[in-house]
Amino acid sequence: MAKRNDIPCVAGSTGLVGSYIVNNLTKLYPKVISLTRKKVNYSSKKIQNIVIDYDNLKDENIFQNVNHLYITLGSTRKKAGSAKNFIKVDYQYCLDLANNALKNGVKRVSIISSVGSSPDSNLLYPRTKGLTERDLSKLAFDHVSIMRPGLILGERTERRVPEKIAIYIFSIVDHFLFGNLKKYKSISANDISKAMIYQLIKGQKGLHILEYNELMSSADKFSSLN
Repeated sequence: MAKRNDIPCVAGSTGLVGSYIVNNLTKLYPKVISLTRKKVNYSSKKIQNIVIDYDNLKDENIFQNVNHLYITLGSTRKKAGSAKNFIKVDYQYCLDLANNALKNGVKRVSIISSVGSSPDSNLLYPRTKGLTERDLSKLAFDHVSIMRPGLILGERTERRVPEKIAIYIFSIVDHFLFGNLKKYKSISANDISKAMIYQLIKGQKGLHILEYNELMSSADKFSSLN
């Protein structure tokens, strides 16, 4: 069961997974902190919205009394405008947040990465995710959980044509992914959010990497937290 006096904080809270995390956390806690670049007017009084500048986190004091940090920041090269900007969002912002949180006493952190991530990859996306994983895992948190989902399913505010095609393809391919290939199965954003919450509340100390099977197992245990 969740400790109701704990305070969770979500970075990337307006994104697909982040929005589910915020919503699910309000079922467990009387106060949830949402970090955003622009002001968001939430209907729930449980949610405290804090507008931050990710480029100037050194001056922020947002993590006082926070116990758990959820990092769901993410972009694409096309959306970011360049490889440099993509790396800034998916690597630098995430590490800056984690370091700032650690200095302010946060003990447990969970982050969304991606299946196939590797710091040695020749491809920008998996390499950046892998570098973020590598450097985050070096920080002295009591608990670090890294989510490595495949294609993330859910209603987005913007749906790109390639993404629509990928969803259709995976609706067929998923049925044929077994054994070592099962980690590539698509998964709902809500299930990822539940897995992250379960891990930060109940996960053991140390580093934990969750792929499809582990994500679904943790998500199924979310109901036990109430």
